Amino acid sequence: SNWGKNIMSKTLYSVYRYIVLGLFLIINIWLFLLSIFSTSRLTSDASEHTYYTGDHVWLHIIILVVLIAAVFYLVRNNIFTRINSYLSNNEKTFIRIRNICLIIIGISGAAWVLLTQSNAGADQYYVLDAARGLRNGDYSAFRYNGYIAKYTNQIGLLFIEYIIGFIVGDYNYLFWQLLNVVMIVFTYKMFSDILGILKLPRIASLSTIILGILFFPWTLYSVFIYGNVAGLFFATSAFKYTMLFIDSLKEFNSFKISYIVISAFSMMLSVMVKNNYLIFMIALIIYTVAEALRHRNIQIILVTCAVIAGFAIQSIVPKLVIEKISGCNLGSGASSWTWIAMGLHPSDGNVYADGWYSGRIAAFYENNDYDTKKEAEVSKAEIKGYIDTYKNDHKAFTSFLSKKVASQWNNPEFQCFWITNVRSSDIEKSHVISDILSLKGSTPFIAFLNIMQSIILFGSMLYAINTLIEGTFAGTAVLPLTFIGGFIFHLFWEGKCQYTLPYFMLLLPLSVIGFYSMAKKLSSVTKKHLYKCGVFAVILLFIAIIFNRFIILNQDNTSYKQYREYTIEQQKL
Repeated sequence: SNWGKNIMSKTLYSVYRYIVLGLFLIINIWLFLLSIFSTSRLTSDASEHTYYTGDHVWLHIIILVVLIAAVFYLVRNNIFTRINSYLSNNEKTFIRIRNICLIIIGISGAAWVLLTQSNAGADQYYVLDAARGLRNGDYSAFRYNGYIAKYTNQIGLLFIEYIIGFIVGDYNYLFWQLLNVVMIVFTYKMFSDILGILKLPRIASLSTIILGILFFPWTLYSVFIYGNVAGLFFATSAFKYTMLFIDSLKEFNSFKISYIVISAFSMMLSVMVKNNYLIFMIALIIYTVAEALRHRNIQIILVTCAVIAGFAIQSIVPKLVIEKISGCNLGSGASSWTWIAMGLHPSDGNVYADGWYSGRIAAFYENNDYDTKKEAEVSKAEIKGYIDTYKNDHKAFTSFLSKKVASQWNNPEFQCFWITNVRSSDIEKSHVISDILSLKGSTPFIAFLNIMQSIILFGSMLYAINTLIEGTFAGTAVLPLTFIGGFIFHLFWEGKCQYTLPYFMLLLPLSVIGFYSMAKKLSSVTKKHLYKCGVFAVILLFIAIIFNRFIILNQDNTSYKQYREYTIEQQKL
């Protein structure tokens, strides 16, 4: 009987492993090829129009070849081994270097906050304004036609801003932005800690933070007060403490209740500040169930139960408290079907990209007398229309899918400059900052991020290939699982780079693991390894030829050049 159960659990886990890694590899190849062949560029104004331009594919390939050659040289001369041996034997030095790297990120984030002093706008502002109203007896945002009554998904973030606002006051943008900086720093520290839990060498832990310094969009998101930064911070904390709990059962056979509590509470806060982090929570639940199967240890399911309980608490308590204070009954608000309809609509070519925000669709709630059911029916009819169009016109579907994925995932800056450009400030920005934010001034930074994006995707592709071949997977499974969830979700939900960047951040530690696995292989290269690399290179080339025929988008080279010349001239004036 036990033998049968063992076979069953091993089979289920093996199927799960191949599905997750297979999907992750396919998505990685897609995004990697997209990154080296083309670049999506966003306008610097509020129109959020995306231009799909060509890229210098040979430049990306040459840089990757040079990087591989550099790793090969460092490995063959035992430089990596000596560095890691030194860091392993000198813990104080390791901690000092790690802290210096984290301080660099902290100073960069704080400097960006203080030198731009961006005011909150749009949804960021409306949530803060609703929190002020709740504290001061102005409940207009909670009545049937108010902002919170429509966007009930903001209740969790509002609840936290309401409570903390009693101490920090109203519209205290600097406080929230500097708090973001602290959370960004600790998110990178937790990425580093996760690699430590996975028993990777200390040089890998440091490399993750260094990669965070070089790929800086998340640091610039410190000015964005919309739960994105806090959500990733709390979700990463949940991942870390779940891994620690599983590790403690495996190594010490001890029951660490504190790890379960921290994990569940962190995940609860993550979903509370930003509903999109539900995908992180679902991934964590699947991960814990799979780990319970793998270890054949039912105790791991306690994390699953605690996370679900935390989700139930955050979905009930804040709403009840706000309804009690405001005296307003908060219903369902705008239907989720509306955001799916928005995520499937093709762009008219002037404003936004395919599947991005649509004011016409967003107005369905108001146009149907604030009736969620009526709005849902209209949205479903809209969705059916898009699906019928895509079924009957495969070319239209391929065009839509290609553009939506490229607009969200192939913009190297992930809107990090844009979010500051479209917001007002109470200070006169210096010429240096204004130049960086201008279209001309931001170009070299975006070009650098474009290369970094390809390097990160290449590393995470190496991770997927190595784990498929070697069978090492378990500890890191929650990261690719979450990334897959985010990629699939944003195929049909309202699109934006702001929404996809948190998932891309999960690739940083995975990319480091990928390069580490490559370095291990390079230390003892055999003809067999070279044969495998050759086979994969041929497969990738074959995929690239097909990909270039159907998916690559570079038709906007001329129109982007015209837009760029006009905008730079206007900015000069």
